[in-house]
Amino acid sequence: MSEIPSFIPRLRRRILAWQSAVWRLLGGSPAWWRRQEESDRAHAATVVDLFASILARQLYISAGDADAALDILRYNFPDVEHSWLARRFERSLQSQYSLEDALGVAAAGRSDAERVSLALEVLALIRTAGDRMSEKELFEEVTFGLMLPGMAPLLERLLDSPDARAEPPVESVSFSSLRGQAEVALPPVDDGVRFRVLRCLKLMLVINDGDVPFMVRGRTLFRGRMVPLSTGQFVVLPSGPVGYGQFEFYLQAKRSGVRVVYYLHLEQGSLQVSRFRSRGSDVRMKLGLDCELEVLRHDAECRVGTVPVHQGEPVRISYFDPFTLKGEGPFVMAEIRNATRDTGNSFLLDPGTRKIRVTNLPHRVQHGDLLLTPGLSPGVLFEVVFSKGTNTGMLHVIESSANMTVRDLPVRAEMLLKDGDLIRLSPYQSLRCHFSLGVLDEESNTISTLAVEGLTKDFSRAGRVVDNIDFTASRGEMTCILGPSGSGKSTLLALLAGHLPPTRGRIRYNDELLSRQTDKLRRYIAYIPREDILDEAMTVEEHIYQASIIRRPRLSRLDRRRRVQAILNYIGLGHLASRRVGRAGERIISDGERTRLNLGLDLTGAADVFLVDEPISGLASGDAERVIDTLETMTRDKVVIVTLHRPSPGLLQRFDKVLVLDHGGQMAYWGDPAGMMEYFRRAAQEMGIAVSPETQRSGGADYVFEVLEAPLKWLDMRRRQSPRFWQERYEGYVYRKLINGREMPPPASSVKQKGRELAEVQPRTAKELWRLSRIWMIRTFLGRVRSRMGLYTMILEGPVLALLIATTLRASSTPEYIFKSALHIPPYLFLSIVVAMFFGLTDSASEILKDRPVLKRESNYRPFITGYLGAKVLVLTGISAFQCALYLLVGNTVLGISDMFEQYWLVMVLTSFVGIALSLMVSAFVRTERTALNIVPLLLVPQILLAGAMIPFNEMNQFLPWSAHRADENGRLKPGRVPLVAELCPLRYAYEMLVVTQATGNPWEVERRKVHARVEELKKKPGVLSTAENTELRRLLRALAAMSSMEAVDEKEAKLRIRAIRREALGGTGQKAFDALLEEFEQPKEGSIPMADYYVNDRILGIFELAEAQRQSRNEHERPGIFLAERQPVAFMGDGLNPDDPGYSADHGTVSTLQRDGFYLAIMGLIPLLLAGWRIRVMVSGRSR
Repeated sequence: MSEIPSFIPRLRRRILAWQSAVWRLLGGSPAWWRRQEESDRAHAATVVDLFASILARQLYISAGDADAALDILRYNFPDVEHSWLARRFERSLQSQYSLEDALGVAAAGRSDAERVSLALEVLALIRTAGDRMSEKELFEEVTFGLMLPGMAPLLERLLDSPDARAEPPVESVSFSSLRGQAEVALPPVDDGVRFRVLRCLKLMLVINDGDVPFMVRGRTLFRGRMVPLSTGQFVVLPSGPVGYGQFEFYLQAKRSGVRVVYYLHLEQGSLQVSRFRSRGSDVRMKLGLDCELEVLRHDAECRVGTVPVHQGEPVRISYFDPFTLKGEGPFVMAEIRNATRDTGNSFLLDPGTRKIRVTNLPHRVQHGDLLLTPGLSPGVLFEVVFSKGTNTGMLHVIESSANMTVRDLPVRAEMLLKDGDLIRLSPYQSLRCHFSLGVLDEESNTISTLAVEGLTKDFSRAGRVVDNIDFTASRGEMTCILGPSGSGKSTLLALLAGHLPPTRGRIRYNDELLSRQTDKLRRYIAYIPREDILDEAMTVEEHIYQASIIRRPRLSRLDRRRRVQAILNYIGLGHLASRRVGRAGERIISDGERTRLNLGLDLTGAADVFLVDEPISGLASGDAERVIDTLETMTRDKVVIVTLHRPSPGLLQRFDKVLVLDHGGQMAYWGDPAGMMEYFRRAAQEMGIAVSPETQRSGGADYVFEVLEAPLKWLDMRRRQSPRFWQERYEGYVYRKLINGREMPPPASSVKQKGRELAEVQPRTAKELWRLSRIWMIRTFLGRVRSRMGLYTMILEGPVLALLIATTLRASSTPEYIFKSALHIPPYLFLSIVVAMFFGLTDSASEILKDRPVLKRESNYRPFITGYLGAKVLVLTGISAFQCALYLLVGNTVLGISDMFEQYWLVMVLTSFVGIALSLMVSAFVRTERTALNIVPLLLVPQILLAGAMIPFNEMNQFLPWSAHRADENGRLKPGRVPLVAELCPLRYAYEMLVVTQATGNPWEVERRKVHARVEELKKKPGVLSTAENTELRRLLRALAAMSSMEAVDEKEAKLRIRAIRREALGGTGQKAFDALLEEFEQPKEGSIPMADYYVNDRILGIFELAEAQRQSRNEHERPGIFLAERQPVAFMGDGLNPDDPGYSADHGTVSTLQRDGFYLAIMGLIPLLLAGWRIRVMVSGRSR
């Protein structure tokens, strides 16, 4: 066979490269060559194809070789779906594409940096796969095929030599525990650890250069090995994890040479760290590959170890060199660096050793002291000095009237403390020492037992859900409730939490009935339902911080921040503190992290009982294990009850007690997990129930449910035994054990343990109530502004509607548009208040519905319902006010409405307030968001019809309900009257306010009325006017005429001239000055129009004058209210005079229309809020079904 010419492979590669470039340009490609560089899957496809081509060069690839190679690919691409990865790898092997062709296609269209990154990734895969062929020759072939001639030795040296220098586009940074051997120093505990991090574009490689192996992504990395690292992954060293973000920081610092600057100062013994310098800043800290520390104040005593640091003399230290500031410390830069990454621009860092003064005497509190709840124990004042490094401390009593104990030993003057110790002050108050977390935690330790006796719950539609349940749980036990879907597990927890009243039976905490001591007992119970109550707009830290305020509003800001940081570390979410939670399906944080955050919310409180509903539902096994770990830690001196569906046998064995429920909430077993397995194995043997071999081997919940739900026979899937049978069998089993005298948990009805008496509920202070209200303000505001689409809608909705409405209505009866002859100002005013009502109704239609799970969960912590509604109304009204302002800025400008912004805005805001109140009321009563949104048109459309703007009241259907005195003898509405049904319409009052405001509140009319009022005063003066008064009267009449006839070129000049005429007419500098002013204003200017034309609209004036004429010309004894008139009658305030009687005045017994309508609108807003508040109180009190 003749030899193939050498140009043929090159030509083939060139054709393939052209083909690939055309495919990418057209947006398509063959099924197995599709490459989209922004896609992880597309990048993975390129690497898989290259790797498969390299492996295919072997004569034979066994199944084991292919499986090992696929395992390497899975490890290198953890974010790519494994099933797709396997299919792609198999297809690439079967395609038998040569390495030359694969390299040609991979190189096509890539930049030099992209080809270098791809070469490094492929070479790392070759190293991981092992020495299957000559690596050196393969390196050269790969780099040559990727159009990187001569790069193979450089890349090989970069991967092999710790001292090799990386050149762009590759960058590197080295780490070692030995000073001077690497760019970043590791702590002494990492003795022998040495590694490098290489990065080229998106690729980051970790290479172990030392003899000490360490963990990367769950696998051990030995010397000379390398592994890629992606976002969110960690290198686990003996000193702790180092994340991807930290490596990015070091690489950025080395590349740019720029250091991140922080400022430090002491605050109550803790280190306050901020990105911004303040007057109190003591130290400037610059972070890079190492740290630069500079003292800023002469009185800031700072030492690194024992060496003092002087002002103005920066020193370079490593991240693990301890330093002290003003005698407090030691502090370590590594902790500061980690905290800056987790918490952002400002945070608090406690020293290694802390001293805390603790008291329950408010008058003895000093700045920085920990104040316990007053009144729960006799007065105490003591100090706790502890170290986070050793997790030990010392208690020093300063003053005490209480019998303090630690580990049941009395405390005299001093006592050595260990992590987890409980300082008991009284039966109602204790202090838990969490030294490892850096906090002291107030606890009640009041509830010691939970006893359930014959508990039954019936619903009107669902029937019986919980049936005759008896069990007892004690402090320190973790209880699991098992049962299939529909077995009443969640209902049982709601009953135990006091959120539902039982139909029959009793729930006792200690020896107190929950039904009788609801308010006193519920504050000790933390109910954690399965609903995801996390707010997508808030960060992880904000959730914990706000939960701590709701559960412990008394804590000071510093104590709260310490507690929040401690809980974040406790639940393993410290590295996610500043990450926004997002929606459940967005995967911003994992499902397991969401569950742990959900549990962490209640760790901020002081509950004795934790009721957790299916916390591991839908979680992977690893996440489920971490959640159960958290629950086990919570059980220390607590009562914990958890509902689970089908836990694994390993998880089930970690519980102390198990309650098995069958369908209908009927009790099938209560006892320990081992006893449960023995009970159901014996039941299966006695009844001849066949259990599958797999289930027999695994045991656990699957075995229990297979026995409970055993079918009648093979082809008949009806249950062999009913839930009632299993309940009666267990009751008989318990009875036989008691008769035989065998050890058995006593029934709940026999437990009458006298627990500690319940402390009285302490009233909340004004500061605590303000904190609770502020939390809901923040939640509501963040929910609006942190949603990008919601924010854009909020900003643009008003201007767009205003532009549409005003542009459509901009029409005049004159050739040139002027405000005086504008035809559609009344419709514009009406549509404006419709828009305001629309803002209010739509902004809050689902507010309480969204908060309902949160309110139910937090109902045991005495929620401040008035503050909740007040916060909602305040924030939502503020948002609507902002929207109304944007609307008016555009609408008034387009229609030429001058100097009426404030008056219009106030009316629109008041209208929005009514809409918000109505919508909140609807949201409190309905059950679904769809229903709430469907009710919005029912609230808005009738108001539009009955407002009197679209259809005049006297032209409406005569059969609408009028009151008798408002209709004539033919049953039709009298002129100017308002039908009775329209009196309940908020838009009718808002429209009336705007029309009257425009007619009487514009600048021209306001100034004219001031002058006219003085004219009327002079005319009514008895006797003959004096010469000066006659002169003043003539001047005033000239002023009125001038205001009506004089012109101005724009509204600004008109406003200034009107005010100047009024000032001179009402006692200015004299007659000569007044004459000179009028002479100046009478001089004509081009383009000027009468000043009144800028402010007085003919359509508005006609409507208003007609209403005033109807009000002034009544010819009967009654005093009717006339729609759109300036004043309205008030019942029982008239003088009883008829129009023909002497001294009669149409204004007697009336109030301003603006005052009356504003008062009515406020009442119309307050009444729905009262109803919404009542409904929320019923919902959170546990009385609602």
